Amino acid sequence: MAATFTEAPAVVHDPWFRPGERRLAHGHSTCAEPARSATLARTDETAAARFPVLSDAGRLVAWSTFTLSPRLVLSSGLIIIATWSVGIGIVALQPETPLGFGLPGPGPAALARYLDPAFIDIAAWATGVFTACLITGILAVVVHRTHRLVAAQACVERARDNLARHVSANLVDELAELDEPFGPARIQDAAILFADVIGFTSLCEGRSPQAVMAMLRGFHERMADCVFEAGGTLDKFVGDSVMATFGTPKPSRRDATNALTCARKMLACLDAWNTERRAQGEPVLKIGIGLHFGPVVLGTIGHERRVEYAVLGDTVNTASRLEALSRDLQTSLVSSHALIEKVRAEVGEHTVRGMHRHPPVVVRGRMQAMEVWILVEHGCKPRLPLFEAESATTS
Repeated sequence: MAATFTEAPAVVHDPWFRPGERRLAHGHSTCAEPARSATLARTDETAAARFPVLSDAGRLVAWSTFTLSPRLVLSSGLIIIATWSVGIGIVALQPETPLGFGLPGPGPAALARYLDPAFIDIAAWATGVFTACLITGILAVVVHRTHRLVAAQACVERARDNLARHVSANLVDELAELDEPFGPARIQDAAILFADVIGFTSLCEGRSPQAVMAMLRGFHERMADCVFEAGGTLDKFVGDSVMATFGTPKPSRRDATNALTCARKMLACLDAWNTERRAQGEPVLKIGIGLHFGPVVLGTIGHERRVEYAVLGDTVNTASRLEALSRDLQTSLVSSHALIEKVRAEVGEHTVRGMHRHPPVVVRGRMQAMEVWILVEHGCKPRLPLFEAESATTS
């Protein structure tokens, strides 16, 4: 009886072979491809998790951007890259550490070596270093530009704040949009106001420097508020005196009226403050105000390191001398006839009520007598200036 031999299928040893799977030499197992895909996926995961430090380091660099400091961003990135590289170098110098460059070659041995947790891929390290440097540099540039933008915005806000200290709030937005808010040097008509504390030197006697400064601050704050409420420009504080202009840098149709309104506001505000001072046992304050309207010179003066916007001219000097004349005329407000006429032309006669036309007086610095108006207060009788009274007595 002839023996019958059946050829056993050949078993092929495949690196993708898994236990429990048999693969024919001339056939393909349906389980082989899923095993191959799973192994490749495991290879990618191993490569992705090979250097997890960079992802954590990237978060640290990203957090450093909130400081808006390019140097801190660069230093953070470089420190992280250097620390990571030193750690990789220490591990790579170990004799048992497998090294390689790039993806594994063909064959199960190369794949097993690549999948070794201790394996170090030099190409992956170089790619990570380059990526980290690139991201750090980009973030540093972005932070630098953001820092400059924030600094520029801060300068703009600071300029607006400085501008708001000189002009009323309704002009700040309009002037801030101009490259040259005050414009070039020019001549234009404007109303000038000077206000000065009468007897300030005697008020300071026997008082501490802190008390004197507190009194000055309170006076300046209240007078400045009156100027801004009337739409004026606060030109300067000179000791206990205040200079304000109306019609600068931008003229309006009510400059003279606004100046007279501001003077009345100052006197009313001072009366209210004096009531508080009496209740606190503090001495009351008296001020003299001078008003004039006419042409002035507008422009910037000073050194290149410190430029000041100035209002100059005979109109300014006359307003200052009218303020000094208030002591001789025993009134709190002296205005030139030119300003009163301008007020009448702007709004009418009703605004000048309470003002009394005074006989012409000689103002220091002028050759001819000047017509002035004074505020007639309750219980106050206008009289000639002292120097004119003395001249009349001599005659």
